[in-house]
Amino acid sequence: MKLSPSEIQQEINKVRQNNYNQFIKKIHLRNVRGFNDEKIEFKTPVTALIGTNGGGKSTILGSAALSYKNVKPRQFFPKAFLGDESMSEWSIEIELVDKSIYTDKTFTRTARFAQSQWRRDQFRSRHVEYIEIQRTVPAGEIARFKNFLAGNSDDYEIIGLNSNTTKYSTAVLDKDIKHYRVVRRKDNPNIKMYLGSTHNQIGYSQFHFGAGEASIIETIDRIESSPDNALILIEELENGLHPVAVRLFVQYLQNAAKRKRLQIIFTTHSQDAVNELPAEAVWATINKKTWNGKLNIESLRAITGTVEANRAIYVEDEFVKEWVENALGRYGNGLAETTKVFPAGGYPNLLKVSQFHNDNPLLKIPSVALVDGDIYDPATDTPLPKHAKFIGDGYPESIVFNYIYENRIELISLIKQRCLLSKFSEQRILSAIESIQNSSCDHHIIFSELSKKLDFTSSIYIQSGLIDIFNENNQLFWDEIINFISLQQ
Repeated sequence: MKLSPSEIQQEINKVRQNNYNQFIKKIHLRNVRGFNDEKIEFKTPVTALIGTNGGGKSTILGSAALSYKNVKPRQFFPKAFLGDESMSEWSIEIELVDKSIYTDKTFTRTARFAQSQWRRDQFRSRHVEYIEIQRTVPAGEIARFKNFLAGNSDDYEIIGLNSNTTKYSTAVLDKDIKHYRVVRRKDNPNIKMYLGSTHNQIGYSQFHFGAGEASIIETIDRIESSPDNALILIEELENGLHPVAVRLFVQYLQNAAKRKRLQIIFTTHSQDAVNELPAEAVWATINKKTWNGKLNIESLRAITGTVEANRAIYVEDEFVKEWVENALGRYGNGLAETTKVFPAGGYPNLLKVSQFHNDNPLLKIPSVALVDGDIYDPATDTPLPKHAKFIGDGYPESIVFNYIYENRIELISLIKQRCLLSKFSEQRILSAIESIQNSSCDHHIIFSELSKKLDFTSSIYIQSGLIDIFNENNQLFWDEIINFISLQQ
């Protein structure tokens, strides 16, 4: 079910090349619910919208829905007769792929709210499946299920689940549902309820499903029943789900998008959901500002002032976070106890996040951005802003690993100890390190590949151990960076 890194990259390339019959490429929000001039670009088939409560996730989701004329705007943007006068200035510009109009280029359409109604001239149709948050409400509290509290059984039929619904729900729930069924009205198949079964085939209705179980089965069934090239919108994906189920569900969404050429957009507060996606697939919205990149939930808390510290450091990813935290502990002279480090996505996203932090009048602590040195080119690059500094002059993982490789003979006993590799001979460890160097593997997977060559010893131990060895032996590498951090006021 889970896509490989190469398959995920292939899907990103399809989006980049406009290789879809229909696809939303960009949304430009002007004066919509506090978004003054924000652009969101959908770079992957599956996109997560994260952010603080009231930050604007549902506004972006609703704007995507408005891209197609068969969606009623009031479903997402109702207007009260009092208090909604500002809607007269709302405008949503949408860049689209639609091969039935242009086979070789994108085009734009603009939705405007004027004269108390939405104007969407020449908008196209597309199947849009909106999976609302109500899906996790117990069946007994939902009006549409009252049809099943009493009635004539002759008016209903019981059928099996879609085979893919069974297959993928079983994978996500880690529970065999091959005996589950659907009961629906003969004259209106949209009135339906799922029927469960215990391991010994004792049946029960959806009234007795767990919230997560019902949510997964119904959502997957609706996705699998949607036509290819559909747009799928999901509110609060993680609602009612165990963290493991959240991760498996996101893997399923990526799989479904590939198989059925779907575009899927979901809102979430779950770090487990974000962790399953590439950086290009994550958009954060905070106080009606948007950023593309793998900000984590803790980063959002820092930006909004709910993390206590004397200063904040924004870096690109979790590896650099561990690298910097280790160095602060070694050489920071107390900085580690008063400084928080947060992953904020790649360049230039972390610059924008750090600048937003510093510009926020509600935040009294300074922030800096430490930028991976792989983009550094003194001959062509413009200087970084004063709140930012390069960290080395290459990929962080490669800086650490290359040092270890070049000094492997002198360091081998230390590597064996710090990486918890006592069961391996020194020669076996050296051979694994040399093999990684010779393979020229992607820097992001250096430590996981080394783990594989050492019988899948935890890559966490290996990464932490090698970071610790590098930092212990490279104080000069950190002196200027730590001095830069300590001087920020």
